[in-house]
Amino acid sequence: MYTIREVSQKFDVTYDALRYYEKEGLLQNIQRDSQGRREYAKVDLTDLDKIVHLRRLGASVEETKQMLNLSRNSQPTVASCEQGLTLLDQLKNELNQRIATIEEQKTFLAILFKILVLKR
Repeated sequence: MYTIREVSQKFDVTYDALRYYEKEGLLQNIQRDSQGRREYAKVDLTDLDKIVHLRRLGASVEETKQMLNLSRNSQPTVASCEQGLTLLDQLKNELNQRIATIEEQKTFLAILFKILVLKR
């Protein structure tokens, strides 16, 4: 079992974020110790890993919940799989756009760096 502090540090999320994910139903059935403190099991960390990645990719809380439910369901419908694939494709396209923008910024920095080096 892991404490909220350990989980927060491992995933670089705040305590408030962890509590929010629990409140919104993204993290389910978080155990408590005898003093009421949260205790996270390995399965919770697996779910949290998915949550953190999906949220950082830009998925909404509702979209993240949809993907978690899909991954937890041992027999998803074809329609729910199609919805999940559509969302993942959208997130991939948005990520590729952000990567392209970052590459443009790297090119700009390299050019500016060369200009300043030549002016020394």
